Amino acid sequence: MRLSRTLLGSLAAVVVSAQYNTTQPTACAELASALPERVFFPEAPTYNASISSYPFIQLRLHPNCVVRPTSAKDVSVALGVLQQNNRTRFAVKGGGHNANAGFNNIDNGVTIDMQSLKGVEVARGDEVVRVGAGALSQDAYDAAEKRNLTVLAGRIGVVGVAGFLTGGGVSFLSPQHGWACDAVVNFEVALATGEIVNANATANSDLFTALKGGQNNFGIVTRFDVKAYPATRIWGGRIVYAPSAATDLLNAFTEFKTPKNFDPYVAGWVTIRYNHSAALFNPVAIMWHTKPELKPGGLKQITEVKPQVMNGMIEASISEHTRNASRQVVATPRRTIWATTSFHVNPTIVHKVHALWKSLVPEISETYAYANPSGELTFQALPGSPRKGAAPNSLGFSTNDTPEKDMVFLQIVFTFDGAQATDGLEKGLKDLIEVVEELTQEEGVYHPYKYLNFAAWFQDPLRSYGKEQKKKLKEVARKYDPKGVFQKQVSGGFKLL
Repeated sequence: MRLSRTLLGSLAAVVVSAQYNTTQPTACAELASALPERVFFPEAPTYNASISSYPFIQLRLHPNCVVRPTSAKDVSVALGVLQQNNRTRFAVKGGGHNANAGFNNIDNGVTIDMQSLKGVEVARGDEVVRVGAGALSQDAYDAAEKRNLTVLAGRIGVVGVAGFLTGGGVSFLSPQHGWACDAVVNFEVALATGEIVNANATANSDLFTALKGGQNNFGIVTRFDVKAYPATRIWGGRIVYAPSAATDLLNAFTEFKTPKNFDPYVAGWVTIRYNHSAALFNPVAIMWHTKPELKPGGLKQITEVKPQVMNGMIEASISEHTRNASRQVVATPRRTIWATTSFHVNPTIVHKVHALWKSLVPEISETYAYANPSGELTFQALPGSPRKGAAPNSLGFSTNDTPEKDMVFLQIVFTFDGAQATDGLEKGLKDLIEVVEELTQEEGVYHPYKYLNFAAWFQDPLRSYGKEQKKKLKEVARKYDPKGVFQKQVSGGFKLL
């Protein structure tokens, strides 16, 4: 009998679970002994607060214990205990915003919750902002703005800095300054060996490059030192259009993404939302101009699309925009799954992708109508790659590439109620990504890059960086984590080995 790859994977997961779960209570006891007042069990309020802090329901798993380190040394001690108990699986939570269940929390294991490491301070004469690995983007913006500074962090305040930066990071200022990870000047990292090291352009430079896109394959970052920029007010927000405006909105977005129209001060995305219960498709633009004195600039056509149901464009500080965006995320927690793909823009591809998705998403949603699903199709721009002479990242673009001018990455989302719909909607998500990629390949605009922070568990964003880049990442993982702790014991994330 021939077993499918999916079934084989499920059987392997059962075997691994049985192998690793046997010693986990012992590990929690040893952690509690090594880190008194830092380890919390299910009956503790701190444990329950940690679980309920995840923004999406599917992430609220139940580890045997939660470790809340307050220093890099605490993280190092916890890693030492976990490495000795090498059959214990563990997860690491920064902000906890990645939608893949098991990537930042774990059932029947140990979760290291970094939220007590959320301090933000300005250093080196306003040149650098030091951000703890448990900080949310809102924490970073609020602290920096007190000194009339800003940073490249998430565009939703509840997004954690750690996962955002180590996955690449697309920020308000990315069209002008590039990937957010390229604004990092130093990572403080706790390694599985027990060492706490700095990784920057001159010390452990290979690790410095690997962490900019390689996420949790090498160690636990405990602090990020990031470039500071002058604080700025930005103009933008949410525009909700009538369903009849979808074609015009996608025309305007396509024109916006034409290389000759590239505007380094415009950021954001265009989304078509499908409400299954109402059988309606609603177009939405969430975009910003980072130099309000030049508005509307590249946003002109998008903001002029009619009819509009609601226009929330305002001029405000970055922190106010991110705080407003967070209210939308945390208002009603639900289950969310998403996946991504990328392609070059031509005059018709955005419309063709939309038409394909629009033809399929109602049928998928109807099958799981009991879960009240909604769907989203989101188009947004990629940042530019580091130019010659700048410190490299691991994302796979060359110094001559200009993805910011003619590429978009797509995010396909299902949001729903009820765990029983998860497998079916994940299959629908896979199918949608597959047919979209078939379309972009036929049109000659497909690009293999997959943005790690939006990738589904069944995708391989590290492979999408290219063979040579992934080979380098593997070498760094073997060098800094010779026993493979982060490949074998860490439950989630995209693995190298």
